[in-house]
Amino acid sequence: MSDDADGVLRIWFVYEIAALVGSFVLLAASLADYTTLLDGFSRGLRLAGLVFFAVELLIPTYVYLDSRRREDVSGIWLHASAMPVVNLVGLLGYLEERSRKGN
Repeated sequence: MSDDADGVLRIWFVYEIAALVGSFVLLAASLADYTTLLDGFSRGLRLAGLVFFAVELLIPTYVYLDSRRREDVSGIWLHASAMPVVNLVGLLGYLEERSRKGN
């Protein structure tokens, strides 16, 4: 992939992570009673959402930190790992490409 395409994907990655962090913070604030915005949802559902967004943030964080050490891995995996629900497939693809390259 070209450097221009990797740059565009990294920009999208930042926006995707910002959206995930914003959702995580909103759910955490709702659980801590700092906001009443999500009070229509049960506490258990908000807690499940918080756990979901925590996992959604951990996967791209791992891929980002690991790919910084390995410069020969394609940037597409960074983008794929930041998309909610799809990130599990992105993580598996990243790990497969990494193992093929012998790192």
